[in-house]
Amino acid sequence: MRIDAGILPDSVRFFHEPDAFTEQALYHTPHVGVYHCDSQYNFSRAGETCVDICQAIFVDHGALTVRYRGQEITAYPGMLILLDCREPHEYFAVSPEIRFRWFHIVGASSFAYIAHIIQSHGFVIQTAKNADIERFCAQIITDAKQDAAAYAISAHVEQLLSGLASLAAETKPDAVEQSMIDSAQYIEAHYAEKEAKIPALAARAALSTCYYLRKFKEYHGVTPHQYLQSVRLRAAKEQLTVTAHSIEQIAEDCGFCSASHFIMAFRKNTGLTPLQFRILWK
Repeated sequence: MRIDAGILPDSVRFFHEPDAFTEQALYHTPHVGVYHCDSQYNFSRAGETCVDICQAIFVDHGALTVRYRGQEITAYPGMLILLDCREPHEYFAVSPEIRFRWFHIVGASSFAYIAHIIQSHGFVIQTAKNADIERFCAQIITDAKQDAAAYAISAHVEQLLSGLASLAAETKPDAVEQSMIDSAQYIEAHYAEKEAKIPALAARAALSTCYYLRKFKEYHGVTPHQYLQSVRLRAAKEQLTVTAHSIEQIAEDCGFCSASHFIMAFRKNTGLTPLQFRILWK
């Protein structure tokens, strides 16, 4: 299995070489994975690293932010990401840990099908209210594990693509789900503010603190504090690698209450001090 930063040891990946008929006439999934990653996970393609495949990613736990076609969208549990990997894209963890299933799709009319689905529903699709989509994704993963017949794999990919294409146009989340999405987006935009406390976030969502905490973790897989801490650490890692700012300045810019608190949180997250991280990655 390919070892990238942030991929934990219990992750698995499968490879399949199609025969000539499958490659010419059927859908197939040459690469399939079930990943468990920490907050350092990041993957990108651009230029010569772009390839002639499509990709589907189903998020099971945590949050994965995707940059694609000039947009940045965060996918949460129950959401499916679709990408045409001939185009530049990047995705990375924005929670302390994340679990997701992914597979590449090749053959038949895959590029046209994916383009149609993205045009109709966007490249991050809320599937929580359509159990068939998750079931089709799970079946494709099972196919890879069991080295299923090419015809069966093709049929299950077709079921997934046709199911996505026929999703009702109205897939908006309910009011509480939308408030959780809005809350995460607010954290992403205001992480540097020391006033970004849980009671204030709950009040902004018009929910009690207890209910807000429960629903946020249910929807995002982590507590609001863990999510905020992850966003702050991600911003700090970027500053450490692209600026010459002092540790004290970075702690202030990223919303930590003090440099010592920043150093302690950073070491717990990475096993390194901020200075060690800067020397290693800059």
